[in-house]
Amino acid sequence: MRQDLMPRTRPALLVALAAALVAGLSAFTPPGPPRPTADATGDAVLADRLRAATTDVVGRGFAVAAGNGTTSASAAIGTADAGRPLTATTPQEIGSVTKSMTGLLFADAVERGEVAPETTLAEVYPDAGLAPELAVTTLAELATQTSGLPRLSTRAHVASLWTGLTYGNPYAWDTPGSLLSDAGSTLLRTPRGEYAYSNLGYALLGNALAARAGTSYPQLLAERVLVPLGLTATVAGPAAPPAGSARELAPDGRATSPWLSAGSTPAGTGVWSTAEDLGRLARAAATGQLPGTRALEPAVETGGAWAGWGWLVAQVGGRTVVGFNGATYGAQSSIWAEPATGDWVAVTAPTGAGTGPGTQDVAFRLLGLQN
Repeated sequence: MRQDLMPRTRPALLVALAAALVAGLSAFTPPGPPRPTADATGDAVLADRLRAATTDVVGRGFAVAAGNGTTSASAAIGTADAGRPLTATTPQEIGSVTKSMTGLLFADAVERGEVAPETTLAEVYPDAGLAPELAVTTLAELATQTSGLPRLSTRAHVASLWTGLTYGNPYAWDTPGSLLSDAGSTLLRTPRGEYAYSNLGYALLGNALAARAGTSYPQLLAERVLVPLGLTATVAGPAAPPAGSARELAPDGRATSPWLSAGSTPAGTGVWSTAEDLGRLARAAATGQLPGTRALEPAVETGGAWAGWGWLVAQVGGRTVVGFNGATYGAQSSIWAEPATGDWVAVTAPTGAGTGPGTQDVAFRLLGLQN
């Protein structure tokens, strides 16, 4: 009997191993850049404008909310997943657009007297035994990206070497406590006072504001930004994507993993929203109704724009706009507003940013700032 079984078992085992190998390699075989289907939802005129503005932008779909101080509309093209049209109320990750909200929290905390721009991390965490270089870092340095900290902690950077190939989650291990430890062992990459984009810095800023307020970052964000602005579809720090979320794709068409993290949420991990909700944020920026409006004041030149606290201020075609962009491996988003006219726009896409035009270009085109 054993002799009869052996010839059948070996091929079956080889077939199973081959199948597993093919499945593993398929994770590195791009299906191809995704493009929107003919599906369209929401305002038909705006949907046509959106399609015209995305002809050279990679993405399975795009959603937009746009308007001025008195009127607004929303629309979407493409799909959220197989067989489900994308809408302006479909949740997706928003990435670093979260930093604009963290900047508002900082400005609001300064107005409340909870912190000052010169407050140091050592003052927020007096018993943490912070490394000397980190201890003297001020909240304003973190908010303006001038702390000298690199984009990622050493641990996240090492993780990103692999997740950049697999589209996984480089922030999975981050907690507020681990980030303090990681930052203390991460060397500064640029001189203090020089603008250098840092996810690590913004994670530290948001967690410090929450610690000073005696709560968690998601709770602080909800109480001081989301609820006052009516952002009912925006959630921070969930353990899994919200119900109805889009299936996010990389620019080459591969599936991605969401960036879930307990520690890096203030920088843009684990935060989901919709085009309509982000439109409410952009509208508030256009009409001067944001909590913590000081965050929009230009503070540091970035080499093409000015950085406020979590916001960029740019001159485009002789017009002044404020806003910010965000991206994960599988999603991108942009919010931009023109306070002088009250015009605003928010664009989301459940596809990561490639090397070509992205949601910022789409937003600028819809605002009439570029072709």
